[in-house]
Amino acid sequence: MDKSDIRAQSAQISYAPESVKASATTTKTGAHRLEIEHKKSMYVTGVKDVPVFSDKTMTIKLDGETLVVQGQGLSVKSLDVEGGNLSVLGTVHSLKYSSQAAPASLIKRIFK
Repeated sequence: MDKSDIRAQSAQISYAPESVKASATTTKTGAHRLEIEHKKSMYVTGVKDVPVFSDKTMTIKLDGETLVVQGQGLSVKSLDVEGGNLSVLGTVHSLKYSSQAAPASLIKRIFK
């Protein structure tokens, strides 16, 4: 990673006993915002889809990356895919980001 890649990405996380707020902006994958209040509720912007969710795990598709939330008693309070907003209730234990890799071509998969 060269210096231009580092400058193209920025993240900001602030902590207060009553809430944790994080926002990330990157020129390659778009922007989103994540707010967690008392580990009991979460608000996310920049949401493209929520393909998988249960009371323990939720997968959130963002622009160019995926956010996996693990917790207890998770439920979708509101989802507005057109506006890109998601509100979740439940105890949040962990957040994990992963980049979406480009799918390999059929030839590459066959000759692995």
